[in-house]
This record gives sequence, structure tokens and C-alpha cells, in this order.
Amino acid sequence: MIEKLDLKRNYLSDAVIRAIQGQIYEGILKQGERLPSEKEMCELFNVGRSTLREAIKALVTAGLLEKKKDGTYVKNTYDFVFNSLFDPKLILKHINHKDLLEARRIMETQIVALSAERATEEDLSNMESILKKMEKSEQSFIKEDIDFHVVIAESSYNKVLINQIKTIRNLLLELQADFLKLEEIPQCHKHHSMIYEAIYNRDPVEAQRLMAEHLDDVERALNEVVKLDFNK
Repeated sequence: MIEKLDLKRNYLSDAVIRAIQGQIYEGILKQGERLPSEKEMCELFNVGRSTLREAIKALVTAGLLEKKKDGTYVKNTYDFVFNSLFDPKLILKHINHKDLLEARRIMETQIVALSAERATEEDLSNMESILKKMEKSEQSFIKEDIDFHVVIAESSYNKVLINQIKTIRNLLLELQADFLKLEEIPQCHKHHSMIYEAIYNRDPVEAQRLMAEHLDDVERALNEVVKLDFNK
């Protein structure tokens, strides 16, 4: 059951966010547990409805909570532990794009090798399904692109790496939306298909080579738009 806390007015929604987050991590609020009503929570935290709603919205976005027809619940999975509470657009204003893509390269070239060794038939089927969706819709290509990389990460069966890729997923969605042009989609899809084939053929070395080549193209495309020097 949620505990009552005295929160100073100047903390407002940030204090509510941290309080609820802390009670989830400490096990006071259990997985799958329904939160008290909006009125009860306003009284518990001594805040107004708008402040509470802002905090709940942030926690839902972060993946800690989920909205259902009959109320707000603590999510049943802990994939959200590494998620940010902030809007990806705001985060991207305060981080170096080069650093983000460099971290992605280090992780994904290793992850794809593990995937080539460990991916199950179901994993391969999920990858193939996403590739087919990419062919059908240019509008959702960026989302499917990132989802494809997340599925590869999941098929590595390394929980730390999986959570790290999920951490940067929304950042990559925002970043790639800024520079991916329609004429570049066929080349991206070709790379994805080749990476899938290498995983399917259980060839970790080739999978790593192709992933590195794909991420090289991503970096070049971004460099053309934001004029970053990836050689520095």
C-alpha cells in the first residue's frame, strides 16, 4: 500500500515522481498494484490535481506505470528500470550525438554477434516480420527500424545489453527522424535484410561486419545534416 509523505510545495511534480518511483523500487508499491484514486493521491502528497497528473504522465511515459480503464497500475515488468523520465527531445539537447551513436556502435556490433549465436526460431520470425512491415510502410519505417534493432538485442539474451538498448531506443527514434530521408530507406532496408541473413546463417563475424557497415551509413547520413565530424 502506498505510504503518505510530506512533500514541500517547491518540489511539486518532480517530488511526486521521485516519491512514487522510490516506493516502486523499494517494493512498497508492488508490480501490478493499482494506485489510489486521484483524489486520495492528491491528499497523500498534498499537491493539486494538475501536479499529480503531470507526474503520473511522466511515469507512464517512462514505463513505470500504465493506464487502464479502471485506473493507473504499476507495470508488471521491470524493463523500465533503465528508462529515462524525461522527453527524448529534451535529452537530445543535452547530449552529444556523436557519443550516442558511438555507444550504439560499441553495443550493437557485439550484440548482433551474440544474436547470431543465440537467436531462437521465434526471434528469427520476429525479425522477419518487422522486415516485412518495413517494406509496406515508409511512414512507420523509423519505428520498425529501431524495433528491429531491439529484437536483435533481445535475441542476445543478455539482460544488461537488452536494457541498455531499450534505454536509447526513444533517443534514436527522435534522432533518426531528423535525418532519415525517404531515398535512404531502400539502402537501410537492404542492410537490415543482410544482417538478418547473417543471423539466420549463424555467422557472427559477418553479422558484426554488416552491422558496422550499416551504422557507418547512419553516421554519414547524420553528419550531412548536423555537420558532425565523427573522425574527431
